[in-house]
Amino acid sequence: MKQHLILLSLFLFFSSIGPHSLYSQEVKLINKYKTKSRLYSSPIVNANDDVIFGGHDKNIYFFNKKTELVSTYKTDGWIHATPTLLSNNTFIVGSYDKTIYTFSPSGELLNKFQPGGRIFSKILELPNNTIAFGSNKLGLAFYNRSDSIVKYAFKAKKLMHSDMSLSNSGLVYTGCLDKNVYAVNQDAEPIRQFKTQSWVLHSRPTILPNGLMAIGSYDHSIYFLDSLFNLVSKFETQGRIHGNPLILNDSTIVVGSFDKNVYFLSTDGKLRFKFETQGKVVSSPVVLHDGTIVICSYDSFVYFLNPQGELIAKYRTDGHIFSTPAVMSDDTIVVGSNDHYIYFLKLVKKKSSIESKN
Repeated sequence: MKQHLILLSLFLFFSSIGPHSLYSQEVKLINKYKTKSRLYSSPIVNANDDVIFGGHDKNIYFFNKKTELVSTYKTDGWIHATPTLLSNNTFIVGSYDKTIYTFSPSGELLNKFQPGGRIFSKILELPNNTIAFGSNKLGLAFYNRSDSIVKYAFKAKKLMHSDMSLSNSGLVYTGCLDKNVYAVNQDAEPIRQFKTQSWVLHSRPTILPNGLMAIGSYDHSIYFLDSLFNLVSKFETQGRIHGNPLILNDSTIVVGSFDKNVYFLSTDGKLRFKFETQGKVVSSPVVLHDGTIVICSYDSFVYFLNPQGELIAKYRTDGHIFSTPAVMSDDTIVVGSNDHYIYFLKLVKKKSSIESKN
């Protein structure tokens, strides 16, 4: 009987610690490339694993799926905005030199134009060859690339740096440093707005499976609004919210805060889990194909978390990390650090000493 109890206890122990216990997770450096400045933009990846990354050294970098640098393009201004992959598989990105550039996946310049103002936000592609973007002092702009006509939804005196999203009804949702979240139709007409208590500097209005929208503000709060922009609930942290909320398959919302924590929230704004880093979290979370969450911190680490907010592995760079990672098809992540390097990293499973002895 005693032997059976011991065997049962061992079975329950190994069952409770889960599959990760049989492996020690480690992060493998696949490649890294040194740029000439800090990296505040974030990379994007297309379906062929071509990577584009902009730097404050005014260069735009292009890598292939082997993580090899294939070309660079020099602009006349910082690249702070994250590039966008258009529906025709070309890349588009704005610069502080007031120019918007389009490139082939290999980095060939296809077009450039100056719609006015320094480009701070990630560009949003709309129907009818139109794009929307935010700039300094010019607010939210809609630019038709067929006739070069620019329409301004509002000309905010403060810059508009927030990412944008397109609602199911075709409205553009965005935030601004005037503390407001806006819904704007594609004729550049503001339809409704919601006032927070501080800047909405970057956080993208993210549409949730239950039809609500979540967005973070520098007033330390994550707001949950309905389609009419009525406040349903909010979750308060102890720090500014800069990054975009991420929605997991089970509808959990993941977002970082300047209070050094990564929060896992339900769609009604209740705390499920949190993970503490050692620095403010400016970066937005992304998810790998197996559900692993990747997020970076100003403590110089890239963190790999499971959906319960538990640490799987981490990788240290030599600088604060502002950038949000991008994920390649094989789950290699691309991320920039303020140590001037672009990193290509991959989470791998290493057999434990227990399994090796067997």
